[in-house]
Amino acid sequence: MDPKQKLIAIAVGSVCGLIILALAVLLVLQIGHMNEARAARDNAEATINNYYAAKPYPSEDNRAVRKQDETARAGWADKARAVLTHGLQVPQGESPSQFVQRIGDAVRGLNARQETAVAAAGQQQVMDYSFGRYVVQGAIPKDADVPRLAQQFAVVEHVCDLLLDNGARAITAVTREEFDAAAAKPEEEEPRTRRRRRRAEEEEPAAAVGAAIDPILAKDGVRRESYTIAFSAPYVAIAKTLNALAVDDLFVVVTDLSVDATSSVAASVDELIKKRQSAKSNAARRAASSRAAAQKQAAAPASETSLFEGASPAERLVTDPAHAAPLRAVLSFDVYSAAPAQAPAAPAETKKGN
Repeated sequence: MDPKQKLIAIAVGSVCGLIILALAVLLVLQIGHMNEARAARDNAEATINNYYAAKPYPSEDNRAVRKQDETARAGWADKARAVLTHGLQVPQGESPSQFVQRIGDAVRGLNARQETAVAAAGQQQVMDYSFGRYVVQGAIPKDADVPRLAQQFAVVEHVCDLLLDNGARAITAVTREEFDAAAAKPEEEEPRTRRRRRRAEEEEPAAAVGAAIDPILAKDGVRRESYTIAFSAPYVAIAKTLNALAVDDLFVVVTDLSVDATSSVAASVDELIKKRQSAKSNAARRAASSRAAAQKQAAAPASETSLFEGASPAERLVTDPAHAAPLRAVLSFDVYSAAPAQAPAAPAETKKGN
């Protein structure tokens, strides 16, 4: 073999060797990728098998639990609706004059229960419980407003009776949603205009809804009335009233309660100290007139004697909340009730042709 052929054979061998080496490297890389793909395939297969092996959702057990929850929620809703229908009983078919006479008697009865406490507090104004327009001024409500006014007065009377029964001393203020407040009318209107306005007021429907309420509740025919009652009562009376409202048949939600003491604890302590110092000074002066008492006082210096030594519990203790002076309280609450069902409208009469 001549040298030229040898060089050609060496070059061809080198190229073939490089090709074989590159193919070997690619084979090793492909084997690694194949192993990774096989592992990914096995993982995917295991995942799919796990998915197929798991119980389907919702299963029969899940559906049974959801049905139980739905039944429980329906029961709670039925109980809530039943509570909303436990409104206070008011006279039906009452005329405006009968309503005014009835609430006048009730207002006088409530005030009679507080005459002693009101006289002791020096309160001059007679309580009208936010119905002074009818009780004091003698106005007559519109026929359409009587049902809602009767419901409002029933709530006010019920809560005031509850307060007084539990030991409240006096009711000092009551506020309600005065939907019946008369708007001021210009005096210069002509008689015809006044008659037209009066006729429109008499024909307009009564305000049947109370304060703003959640749309979901409003859709179910629920209405809300807001009230505020200010009163003076001991701590125990306030606690009993709140507990009674929590179990009352009336759907009452207390929105705010502010309590303020009529006297300061520090002032009460200072008053006790002053009284005791005065009593001890008087006792020392009386004892100084006796020789034996004077010797005893010399043996036991006054500086070593406690200020309240020998004092009765009433002279050295600040009363606890159960026996303290009445507190000033303001109770704000909402009353939820179901709107009365309206009678179906009478079918319109059809005119027969000639």
